[in-house]
Amino acid sequence: MLRAGVRTVKVAPLSLLVIAVAASLIASGCFSRRYPRLMEAHLEVLSLYAGKLVALAEDERTIPIQDWGEFTYPLDRARDFARVATMHYPERASLASFRIALDAYGALVADPAVLSGADAPATVAARAAAFTATVTQTRADLARERGA
Repeated sequence: MLRAGVRTVKVAPLSLLVIAVAASLIASGCFSRRYPRLMEAHLEVLSLYAGKLVALAEDERTIPIQDWGEFTYPLDRARDFARVATMHYPERASLASFRIALDAYGALVADPAVLSGADAPATVAARAAAFTATVTQTRADLARERGA
């Protein structure tokens, strides 16, 4: 009695396959258009946090361990983006450069104690400079890919 008037739709397995393939193609096309903007957004956010760490080190300020996630969370998100992008564009130079940039940023935020050391300003500045160089390379690779 509860099912009165309710129709069910039976879809052939071939139709499901066609729908799945179409959805996959549409999704990959959308990612293709968004790839440069998403990568640039991650680079910008990580660059801002690297700058914040440099400023904190220069001011001889530290961050409580429980607040260090502010600096590591953007790295986790960027690594997730890289993982997804690898499924679509494993051979892109910009993606390889991006991974190197993520490793450089990872070295910068590997240990909150970096802000406590006697040479914190120099150490943080050197690591941030290494990260910035990799960001510059990634942006150059992205520009070349856009022009191609």
